[in-house]
Amino acid sequence: MGPLQAGTPGPTQVDTAKPSLYHQLKALPWTRVPVQDETHDRGHGRYEIRRMQVVSSDRLDFPHAAQAIRLTRRVRDQKTKKWRTVTVYAITSLTAVQARPAELAGHIRGHWGIEVLHHIRDVTYTEDASQVRTGNGPRAMASLRNLAIGILRCAGRSNIAQALRHNARDALRPLALLGVT
Repeated sequence: MGPLQAGTPGPTQVDTAKPSLYHQLKALPWTRVPVQDETHDRGHGRYEIRRMQVVSSDRLDFPHAAQAIRLTRRVRDQKTKKWRTVTVYAITSLTAVQARPAELAGHIRGHWGIEVLHHIRDVTYTEDASQVRTGNGPRAMASLRNLAIGILRCAGRSNIAQALRHNARDALRPLALLGVT
């Protein structure tokens, strides 16, 4: 996630671009902060436990930071049965009144939905190799790709690359998919 700007909803993950902020967040008294949101999920060959701690702080040296977040993910691979732990620190401009821990957890989880879409566009459509670079062309092509992905998902297709190949084999298939026959 990119840097947090004033008025931007949701948390922003802290990376090493601001190491002093990372150290500030890591140094907060997390051992005294209770876990305020915990979720358990099973899928994609793993079992995951996410524990979120949130603390309001006006002492962070970052503009508009209202809350600090520590998200600890414990992941168990179902094949190897091994556990690994990942700790992520984040900040948000939303106050405790504006966003409770469960809502912040939803924002963080929702971010991955965007990443999945970008991954599909990068891999399936090779968007990074596109020669369309001027004017509104890149935005228009991204919109068309998003539209195609959305239509295929609404039609129940989860493998977008496979669905594109299937529809490319017959010029009438995309029309039937849209209900135009």
